[in-house]
Amino acid sequence: MPSVQFSLDDLEGMLGKTVPRDKEGLNEILAFVKGDVESLERDAVSIEVKDSNRPDIWSVEGIARALRYQLGTGRSRQILVAGKSGLKVVIDKRVKPIRPFISTAIVRGLQPSEEALKGWISLQEKLDLTYGRKRKRASIGLYQADMIASPLSYSVAKPDEASFAPLGSETKLSLREIVTNHPKGTEYGDIISRFEEWPILVDGEDKILSLPPVVNSNDLGRITPGTRNILVEVTGTDSETVHNTLKIMVACLAERGGRVYSCAETYAYGSPRKVVSPNLSPTLTKLSLSRINRLLGTSLVLKDAARFAEKAGYRVQRASGDTLHLEIPCYRIDIMHPVDVIEDIAIALDLNKLKPEWPGIWTVGDLSRETIEMEALGEIMVGLGFQEVLTCVLTSPEAVAAKMQIGSENLVTLLNPKMTTHTAMRSWVLPSLLEFLSRNTHVGYPQKIFEVGASISRGENSSQPVREERKVAAVTIHAQAGFTEIRSSLDALMENVGQTFEVKETKHPSFLSGRCGKVVSAGREIGIVGEVSPKVLQGWGLNLPAAAFEVDLSQKMSSGV
Repeated sequence: MPSVQFSLDDLEGMLGKTVPRDKEGLNEILAFVKGDVESLERDAVSIEVKDSNRPDIWSVEGIARALRYQLGTGRSRQILVAGKSGLKVVIDKRVKPIRPFISTAIVRGLQPSEEALKGWISLQEKLDLTYGRKRKRASIGLYQADMIASPLSYSVAKPDEASFAPLGSETKLSLREIVTNHPKGTEYGDIISRFEEWPILVDGEDKILSLPPVVNSNDLGRITPGTRNILVEVTGTDSETVHNTLKIMVACLAERGGRVYSCAETYAYGSPRKVVSPNLSPTLTKLSLSRINRLLGTSLVLKDAARFAEKAGYRVQRASGDTLHLEIPCYRIDIMHPVDVIEDIAIALDLNKLKPEWPGIWTVGDLSRETIEMEALGEIMVGLGFQEVLTCVLTSPEAVAAKMQIGSENLVTLLNPKMTTHTAMRSWVLPSLLEFLSRNTHVGYPQKIFEVGASISRGENSSQPVREERKVAAVTIHAQAGFTEIRSSLDALMENVGQTFEVKETKHPSFLSGRCGKVVSAGREIGIVGEVSPKVLQGWGLNLPAAAFEVDLSQKMSSGV
């Protein structure tokens, strides 16, 4: 959960009201924003915001705005675009595959204190880290607007051909040197380093503002208490995230008395080609009074419902009949459904005043049939002397195919894997068990392990592109491990589940020739049993003989164990 640090004097100045100076009293009013005091030292307070879906209250400005409504200390002024800034932004088509979206605005008339600057930087970092997904989806830049000449160009440059002094340094560095040596470069450089050209922001006088999403220029991107006019810029890979981030940031600055001015952005690609940002218009919605009362168990009249909606920070356009017509503020990006609005009305009403009510439908929790069946199989295997393990369904072609001496044609692979060791779904369970054994060679032998788990493989047609099966796999490894031992374990398992079968000799690359058989039941091949091939054991770094079986008991489980 995000933590917000600020001065109580600062909060009181924006709130227009004194606040308690003890934890209990503060927690009472902070409950309106789902906040709890973490620490309180004289004037300095740190609160934990329990609602991680509301980035608009991750700053003292947002908290003050929300509390002004709830405590009735004055209506917050509506955040509007005051006019056009005159700044034009031109987006080069070469940024499209790298970081395609940008949204900008200029906020004028600010008089930031040191306390306010710290809060803005903190909000910027929180948004970059969480909503911006560590700057991958969106990142924010703040600049001295008076020093920037129009038009602003969002373009690209070769890493070794452009240079500027990054924030915190007086020395010019190439883009590559910034990514290699600057603290922010080492932290975020990997977002762009795989590309041949990197995104840059350049003004009309060829001054570089920043290397998004890594770091700003020290000349134009260093905000001080003397800065009156600020350019706010957000770049990213998701259009909605970029525009929402800008709304939250300018709304925060507007709470300090800033006036928001729009910028005109022209894209060389996509639709629409011309965009004016920010769009601070509220979203209109309708809310049924009967629905409010039904969900909250109240008997509010329309006038009271409208009052509590206003207290929760919404503007009521009109109330007629059974319906409230509301405006959702532009910075409330967390509102996805009428129920979200009703929750805010409940908070404004005071949740403690709502009458508790037992659920009208009584249900008793229980294990699913599949879980019961899987646990029954597990109990049988434990009774046979095997130890259960749980492994990951995600694996790699090397583990599930190459090391098992088989092909990888039937694998279901991921389009966007995050790790080279987790790029495919396992098509059988046995490789996972051998991998587990390879990591436990320090444990004494014999080792006998099993798993009841899923295997994923390609389906037979487009109507069933992926096939999932529940399988039981087991391995025994020790100096005398062989076919007879593992076959007797398979016999005992099948007898306990009541399934008839036979083993027919077969050849399989993962098993020893002549010591391997396919398991057939009701004319269908359901598994394999045998001694593991020395090549497979060597590939896993195992130095003792091993025998294994794997059977698909999905059909048996569906009819009951």
